[in-house]
Amino acid sequence: MKLGRGKTKTFALQQFLLLMLMLLAGNGLSQADSFTERRAHVGLKLFRTLVSADLEINNKSNAQGVLPITLLYANKDEQAKEYQQSLQQSFKAVKKIPTEIETLSAVQMLNNAEFKTAAIFIAQPLSKSELNKVIQYGIKHRIIIFSPFEGDVEQGVLGGLSVQATVRPLINKHTLNKSQLSIKPFYLKVAKYYE
Repeated sequence: MKLGRGKTKTFALQQFLLLMLMLLAGNGLSQADSFTERRAHVGLKLFRTLVSADLEINNKSNAQGVLPITLLYANKDEQAKEYQQSLQQSFKAVKKIPTEIETLSAVQMLNNAEFKTAAIFIAQPLSKSELNKVIQYGIKHRIIIFSPFEGDVEQGVLGGLSVQATVRPLINKHTLNKSQLSIKPFYLKVAKYYE
């Protein structure tokens, strides 16, 4: 099939625009992923601070005298394992109580009647049903549940982050009241509240 000179240029331009669109779409996904990654890494720092601000953390160690900290994921543990390595290096103890950082799927957690932890960091977005059950677990057992994902605090997760002109801790006031957690006043003073 032979194209005229004008049609060849049009065809080449269409191909070029299609290629650019594909590259930009891929770049947009990569930027979204890196934004989520940045939120998660900042979230890990705020999570450590929030757990350290729990005034009852001394009562949450297990029989071995260790604070179990859980990184919860939906169905893929790669990200949780990466965060686990980071926390193992930066979060070795709270108030001189050693921590043990574990990864666990939401299904494993919710199906284990004997599950006990001192705090949970949500490492991968959960289904609405799983998220609600995890929130209820946190309230019932008076533990910190933290999620770096947008919208989770508004759904009832205790802690997250607010990204505006500055990054601040975000606290769900209703969940805080229901769980009767005692958090250091300084942390609560600098936090933004969702009511």
